[in-house]
Amino acid sequence: MIISMKKLFFLSLILATGFNAFCQDNYYPVGSPVYHWLDRNDISKNYFQKNVPSINQAGRISSAKNIEFVCLTGISDSLKPQFLNSLNKPSYFRIENLDDSLLSKRKLGNIYKYPAAFYAIKGDDYTIVVNPVIGFNVGYDAKDPKRKLFQNSRGAEIRGNIGGSKGVGFYSYFTDNQIRLPAFTGYYTDSLGVTPNELFWKKFKKTGSDFFQARGYVTFSAAKYIHFQFGHDKNFIGSGYRSLILSDFSPQYLFFKINTSIGKFNYQNLFTQFTDYSTITGNTLFNKKYGAFHRLGINVTRNLNIGLNEMIIFDRQQDSTGKSTGYDLNYLNPVIFYRAVESNLGSRDNAMVALDFKWIFLRKFSLYGQFVLDEFVLKQIKNDPDWWGNKYGYQLGMKYINVADIKNFDLQVEYNRVRPYTYSHYRTSQSYSNFNQALAHPLGSNFSEWTGILKYQVKEKIFLNLTQIYALKGSDYAVNGLNYGSNILRNYDTRQSSQAPFLQGNKQQLMITSFTASYMLKHNLFIDANILYRNLTNSNLAPNTFVIGGGVRLNIPERKINY
Repeated sequence: MIISMKKLFFLSLILATGFNAFCQDNYYPVGSPVYHWLDRNDISKNYFQKNVPSINQAGRISSAKNIEFVCLTGISDSLKPQFLNSLNKPSYFRIENLDDSLLSKRKLGNIYKYPAAFYAIKGDDYTIVVNPVIGFNVGYDAKDPKRKLFQNSRGAEIRGNIGGSKGVGFYSYFTDNQIRLPAFTGYYTDSLGVTPNELFWKKFKKTGSDFFQARGYVTFSAAKYIHFQFGHDKNFIGSGYRSLILSDFSPQYLFFKINTSIGKFNYQNLFTQFTDYSTITGNTLFNKKYGAFHRLGINVTRNLNIGLNEMIIFDRQQDSTGKSTGYDLNYLNPVIFYRAVESNLGSRDNAMVALDFKWIFLRKFSLYGQFVLDEFVLKQIKNDPDWWGNKYGYQLGMKYINVADIKNFDLQVEYNRVRPYTYSHYRTSQSYSNFNQALAHPLGSNFSEWTGILKYQVKEKIFLNLTQIYALKGSDYAVNGLNYGSNILRNYDTRQSSQAPFLQGNKQQLMITSFTASYMLKHNLFIDANILYRNLTNSNLAPNTFVIGGGVRLNIPERKINY
């Protein structure tokens, strides 16, 4: 039996009305620097706050409450101001939540009545915030001086909650964008037909892209411990810079999420609708495919969290045109093993399992990791480790805050390794992808990668970020040539042989160095200066890139070019 995502949402809404709902929140976007600040506070106190480790979903209201509680517990009144200052100004969170103690004396009606809101209205049981979104950036590529780089984004953000403790929360973000990226991104536009990180696009001035970005969702609760979210956005599972389970690299998608938190346990169900993108041939719908993810997280101790994950990607070709027609109800059971369901349905879907963990210690360090298992045969692991069907990947990383006792100077080191053909499938429509872009690591599979990140908040409003990436990748020789297990969109039945040694194929070295200096002129208004160097060996697609740029952004994150 199949069901649409919209029907699933309304069914859950009807069920939720049978319970007492609780105060609704809206969340900081995936990729927001707020997650780094919250992570620092966990590490500094050596135990997890109420925000759940490895699930990047922090509410504005709950974060403000938790961060001040954690920061101030056990601290004498005379030391509280100094301690708050050392932990990235929790006043940022009060500003985001329209704290009345921060009301502006120079307001013009409701215009910037609060520092975080261009326009805001606030009552006993509702809050509505409207903010402009502006991003303007220009760059110069010394290796390709004729290619003028730029980003021009304009739009708005609307968020809030209605109905107080028994209402709903909501968030909406939309922008119109024109962008020209460095020449090496031509692999995505020419070979895959996409603009990285985005959905449908069209050409702009021959070498640029024009696209509309829209994200939005509603939140509501049933009982005290069960929270729902429905909308279009991105999700991220993990504690690292990358995720091998679910990352924010691919564009936004339709999803329905259930989070259940009781004591030391958190159980997340995520039901998604992805796009199986193909070349447009007239006014036809893109094929749909679907995902079902669940994660059981356990706080084994106050400072150790372990998560067990299952992921399924599937499609259903049932109507006369061959289009997918709905969500398979068999995968809506929130407590069953998906692998068992997949086998009972005929074992044709793409099923994976994963383990993640996070351990914080000594008030300075966080050790984290992931292990993703797509497929393996124990006998082959022992006797033939290069057998193509041994498909898995792993991640190991560490964060170190206040390095050498320098306040707000943080280091992160991370290693990722994924074997050939991982995330791919014999039905290409069931690859681990959305709109021809990886749902996990942007390098796909058949690679190893080292990443080092230095973050330094020099003063309250000055931020420095240096990121160094070094990767080895065994790529396919051509899009339609030999399949060595790098491109996850390809049918693994077209593999070169039954043997798949790690980094087989066209061995490439990738090095990316990026540096950003940002000054926050006012709340969420940043002036940026950027440097990007990228070098890729054994490639004819703009192997060298050196970009110097800068710009201004308001209520919009910095665009990462890290692939």
